[in-house]
Amino acid sequence: MHRPSAVRVAGAAFVAATATAAVVMAPLPAAFATPSTSVVISEAYGGGGNSGATLTNDFVELANRSTTAYPLDGYSVQYLPASPSAGSLWQVTPLTGALAPGGDYLVTEGAGSGGSTALPTADAGGNIAMAAASGTVALVRSTTALTCKTAADCAGDPAVVDLLGYGTAVVREGTAAPVASNTTSVSRTASLADTDDNSADFTAGTPTATNSAGETANGGGTGGGPGGPTTPGAFRIHDIQGATRLSPLKGQSVVGVPGIVTAVRTTGSKGYWIQDPTPDTDPATSEGLFVYTGSTAPTVSVGDAVLVSGKVTEYYPGTGTQSVTELGSPVSTTVSTGNALPDAVALNDSTVPGAYTPTANGGSIEGLPLQPSVYSQDLYESIEGMRASVRDARVTGATNSYGEMFVTAKPHERPTKRGGTLYGAYDQQNTGRIEIVAADGSTPTLNVGDELSGTTTGPVDYASFGGYLLAPSAATTGRAVDNGLKQEVTRRQKGKELALATYNVENLDPTDGADKFARLAKGIVTNLSSPDIVTLEEIQDDNGATDDGTVSAEATLTRFTAAITAAGGPKYSWRYVNPVNDQDGGEPGGNIRQVFLFNPKRVSFVDRPSAGDASTTAVSVVRDRRYRV
Repeated sequence: MHRPSAVRVAGAAFVAATATAAVVMAPLPAAFATPSTSVVISEAYGGGGNSGATLTNDFVELANRSTTAYPLDGYSVQYLPASPSAGSLWQVTPLTGALAPGGDYLVTEGAGSGGSTALPTADAGGNIAMAAASGTVALVRSTTALTCKTAADCAGDPAVVDLLGYGTAVVREGTAAPVASNTTSVSRTASLADTDDNSADFTAGTPTATNSAGETANGGGTGGGPGGPTTPGAFRIHDIQGATRLSPLKGQSVVGVPGIVTAVRTTGSKGYWIQDPTPDTDPATSEGLFVYTGSTAPTVSVGDAVLVSGKVTEYYPGTGTQSVTELGSPVSTTVSTGNALPDAVALNDSTVPGAYTPTANGGSIEGLPLQPSVYSQDLYESIEGMRASVRDARVTGATNSYGEMFVTAKPHERPTKRGGTLYGAYDQQNTGRIEIVAADGSTPTLNVGDELSGTTTGPVDYASFGGYLLAPSAATTGRAVDNGLKQEVTRRQKGKELALATYNVENLDPTDGADKFARLAKGIVTNLSSPDIVTLEEIQDDNGATDDGTVSAEATLTRFTAAITAAGGPKYSWRYVNPVNDQDGGEPGGNIRQVFLFNPKRVSFVDRPSAGDASTTAVSVVRDRRYRV
């Protein structure tokens, strides 16, 4: 605030005036604030809980116009009646924390007896009963109550950071903002401009209380459409994504992030992707971002230009150690429709690097600078949320019940005779491997060796069980080509041959249906021709996901070997070591382990005692000349 110029009146003017002359004095000057480049009062509502109101509480909302956090510890929001009397006092609500760059800060005040919708979680709270139509709100660099009662005196108080007078308020900046009501608040224009004139900076309209998390009074965000800013804010998508796997703005609220809607996800975790058509020059910073609308179906359409406000979050899907940078609790405004989509990044042999992922010397790679020209996983992360495409993609992992399948963006990378891609070892990862999950749930049903002919395009996403994926819409999924892969059936071993197999039984436990047991048993008997030894993977304990300390798998194996016998196979025996409860991964409570099945009519098992707990005692293979195959 700066002090107004003093009003000077020449003494001679009064001497010359006659007794009948009227002396007309100009009105006292209004309070003016030095235009703020950081924190401002962005909205005030005093009709909470009144007759006809929807919201239950009054509130004051602050906004940060700058690109740095603004500390609020020791500050306060204060309120004065529109026409203060000699006995009127400023009422004080202390503030704490900081106002994030481009973010909002919600101060809830007094509640009325009416209203049906609670405010979102407040960042600070008081019990001031604000008047609905008129009043004065001040942001103060102190928690001591102000003493000024006129616009001029408040303008001269250095503790006043920003001032809003609405309706008939005497204390105001310039001319007062419009009259509010039980159903309307006064809000600063979307650009958050501060011109030192409340009437120019504020308009009356529907209350839109938003907290620092980007949550609104309707329970958090919208699926798109009206309700957000109409001009871009301080941040772009590449500012949010940053040059590592974690956003430099994690946990902060951002306002008016511009982008073009490139895809909409209407199943599962609903939301939509936006991409900035005007990228920066840093190849490590993605220009795409997922906007998470939760259970609310997105109302935006592909090609819409939107401005989105919300809270920057890092979502860790499933059990994965990597996250997806998202914008949560969004409020957005559609600026225009039918816009051209940004070009897709082509994923192929020449664009996807041959190295898989960096190492962090035993730690997390989340904070490492991305090197998209060196590592394939860094490339995918650097285009997270952006449109990307694969052409004539060979299917390397069949479509599953979750609508997921895997293709390779590099058709010449370790191809197998049956159309797959060889995965040799942990240090021989396939850099072209990427998952396809249609955003509308319409992933075609294909098998290994089949093909998505043509170009398949969608935004890049991340899922812990499959890694990076493309989320195309049905309209942009390549034409499915079935190349007729059939299940293999191996020949039965001869008399002096030993047949061994490894078989994943997909978290098998006694609570699974009979059809699963029968299907898996058929695989061993028919397709594998009843091997002499079968190493089973993912055998769960006797009650599956029930987490009650059970670790034995006797019931699981008894039922499974009975299903094998019923399918025409041998009566297998088994050996395994119980894991330590809840220590060996898999489904929580399931205690998965490996198991040896063996046909006792063909082979025998030599049991060896353990020196300690068999599941935690180290073992090694030793040569014993008494035994040979």
